[in-house]
Amino acid sequence: MAGEPTLDAAALDRLTEWGGAELREKMIELFSRNAPERLNGVRDGLAAGDLELAHRSAHSLKSTSANVGAEALGALAGRIEALLDGGNSSEAGALVAELEQLMGETLTALAAARNPEGA
Repeated sequence: MAGEPTLDAAALDRLTEWGGAELREKMIELFSRNAPERLNGVRDGLAAGDLELAHRSAHSLKSTSANVGAEALGALAGRIEALLDGGNSSEAGALVAELEQLMGETLTALAAARNPEGA
C-alpha cells in the first residue's frame, strides 16, 4: 500500500530493547513461519466462500504484523478485514494478489533485518 513503509525499524528496535537480539530474532522467525499460513487462510477462505476463515486470518495477519513492524502488510490485512466486516468479499478478494506481493516483500525485508549487524 502506498504511503506505508514495509517495515517500521522502530518496532524492531523496541523488540531488541525489550528482550535483546534473541527476542527480535524469535519474533521475526515466528512471524516468518506463521504469516504465510495466515495469507493462505485469507486466500483459501475467500476462494471457498469461508468468510469466517478469511476474516479470522486477515485479523490475525494484521495483529501479528504489528508485532514486527510490518506496517504495510498489517494495513492491507486490516483493509481486507474491514471489507469482510462490511460483507464485501469480492473487493476483499481483489486485494489478495496485492497481499501476496506485499507478503513476499515483507518476508524479504525481515530476513534482511534478522541480523542487521552481521554478528
